[in-house]
Amino acid sequence: MKRLLASLLILSGIAVANADDHALPRLELGVSLGVLNIPDYRGSAYSSTHVFPLPYIKYRGERLKVDEGIQSIIFDTPNLVLSLSANGTLPVEEENPERAGMPLLNATIELGPSIDYRMSHSPQGEWWVELPLRLAFALNSEFEHIGQVFQPRLVWSHPSRKRYEWKLRAAIGPIFATGEFHDYYYTVNPDQALATRPAYEAGSGYSGIRGTFSYSKRYGQLWLGGFLRYDSLSDSVIEDSPLVSDSSAWMGGIAVGWVFSDRY
Repeated sequence: MKRLLASLLILSGIAVANADDHALPRLELGVSLGVLNIPDYRGSAYSSTHVFPLPYIKYRGERLKVDEGIQSIIFDTPNLVLSLSANGTLPVEEENPERAGMPLLNATIELGPSIDYRMSHSPQGEWWVELPLRLAFALNSEFEHIGQVFQPRLVWSHPSRKRYEWKLRAAIGPIFATGEFHDYYYTVNPDQALATRPAYEAGSGYSGIRGTFSYSKRYGQLWLGGFLRYDSLSDSVIEDSPLVSDSSAWMGGIAVGWVFSDRY
């Protein structure tokens, strides 16, 4: 499960591989090795680095695409796409000093629809507005529902349509979440309060802003992909939580793969 969530995190950030000089293959298979450095949670001053092997799978069907993440297309026109959006976080397996005496954070998964509208396109790139709304769940024994997340964003992308072309993507936008979602990460109950960690109840609303840049390229059978992400919680409804010790943070990931099969 940890590797699955790690791959979901990398895929949600990386604009992934493409192939062939004249047409993209329907299916690409291979293996890859990824490195991911992330904060324990948004607003934490503590971070961890993960190194993990992953299968390399790219599939481009009419209704299912495994390329820029996993996209299930419900409705598709040249400029309007309705699809299934997904995101996830890794568990905090060791006790974070900021959360001493509090329950450990489970891995989470977010699923929901996204309406994506293409505003313009040219050889230099495409401009999109994406409107994903996701239900969030903690992956514990109860598969606990922990609220909703809305993450509208403005996206510039440079898709690769031929083998060996760079594939680039930049996205920026605010994040909004329900009080239930913020409560999972940022509420401090009275019985969990310390002299340095007063009680706090998280509310719903603006959760900060996020910007992501990603890239990928094929070099023969080799593939390189990576992303860099900036998160800011400044002026958010949860910035005053005692569990927010760093209101801005960077995270990134990189992966190298070997593609042993292209099928059309």
